[in-house]
Amino acid sequence: MIWYKDWVFYLIVGAVFIFDQISKEFIRLWMPLGDSWPSTGFLRIVHGTNTGSAFGLFAGFTNLLILASILGIAAVLYYFYRQGNNAIALRISLGLIVGGALGNLFDRVVFGKVVDFISVGWWPSFNIADSAISVGMFLLIFTMIFGERLGWTEQTQKM
Repeated sequence: MIWYKDWVFYLIVGAVFIFDQISKEFIRLWMPLGDSWPSTGFLRIVHGTNTGSAFGLFAGFTNLLILASILGIAAVLYYFYRQGNNAIALRISLGLIVGGALGNLFDRVVFGKVVDFISVGWWPSFNIADSAISVGMFLLIFTMIFGERLGWTEQTQKM
């Protein structure tokens, strides 16, 4: 493992978690539940909550989602520490995924629900943690498929 590159992973995890929590707290404190700013338009800030996962799936299954989040984070961390590839794109993608998952896990454990506040067109509302997980998954898949061809990845031997 290349320890000097791990700071990128931890910095991204921490930054995503902190920005996610600050943004959600700001919405909780300054915008009544159900309010929208502006009231109409393609891009809006809305105050909503979600007891489910993405798109409101599994609503009301908070304990199951907490367990799934913990297992998912553990799986990503296991992959992070066991992978033989020191590509920065993988560290960034995994940091985005773990930071986002920790942000939503924190909300589920503390509040029993997740605050969603970004509304774009017809898409269901989401938050910074959801965005980080989505971008991280896209970057991870893209890097795994095209990383070697683009020169982003190089396999190293485990010692």
